[in-house]
Amino acid sequence: MDREIIKSDLISITIDVDWACPEVLNDTLSLLNERGISGTIFCTHPGINAPGHELALHPNFRRNGDSMIRLKQEVGNRFEGLSETEIYKYIVKLTRSFCPEATGVRAHSLFYDSLLLPIYHEAGLRYESSYLLPLTEGLHPVWKEYDILEIPIYFNDHFELKSGMADFKIENLHLEKPGLKVFQFHPNMLFINAATNEQYLESKPYYHHYKKLLSLRNNNRGARTLFLDLLDWISANRLQTATLSEVNSEWRNNN
Repeated sequence: MDREIIKSDLISITIDVDWACPEVLNDTLSLLNERGISGTIFCTHPGINAPGHELALHPNFRRNGDSMIRLKQEVGNRFEGLSETEIYKYIVKLTRSFCPEATGVRAHSLFYDSLLLPIYHEAGLRYESSYLLPLTEGLHPVWKEYDILEIPIYFNDHFELKSGMADFKIENLHLEKPGLKVFQFHPNMLFINAATNEQYLESKPYYHHYKKLLSLRNNNRGARTLFLDLLDWISANRLQTATLSEVNSEWRNNN
């Protein structure tokens, strides 16, 4: 992979699992597999099976999140005395147990704290992908401290639900612009073809009910139709794609 390709027209498809049920996640993976596109799958829980794709970490640092609840149960009254670093180390270690082969990380809700970088480094992680710069021209990886490479995000489907920036039209993604283009999608948003944040929020009570979610699928333009248009555009134009671990390796080799 040429370094100039990373800077100019390389596309990377990434999926934040966000606790999707197996049927919903497999729906997303099948769309990639049918077109021979390998993506980076950011894992929120154990047992994710995605042959042909990269598995990475998607830790949840939210105070009411599953990892934090588990930590509180384990330490009891000592929780209030824990430092941020101790909390972060616990959550990273827990999430790493879901896919110990991971070399990359993207925190849930794109959470970032500079205290995380030495913890990521100590855990053997080489890259992070948490900076969202929507449809920004000329993106490329950048070095951060503790030998962590930041690989910025070009497009986020949840941002699109809330902003309507691209109107779910592939021509508005400006794929002709120079720069690395990392796309971030979520299986549940894709499965229901959400077009607004309100549609997505209304589906959340049925997050793990496959048939109910299918009945809620939007029949107009939305996240799924845009995802399919993007994948078909990549296939039809034979555009180069890469997992984030491949981007990380190539960038390090050339810098």
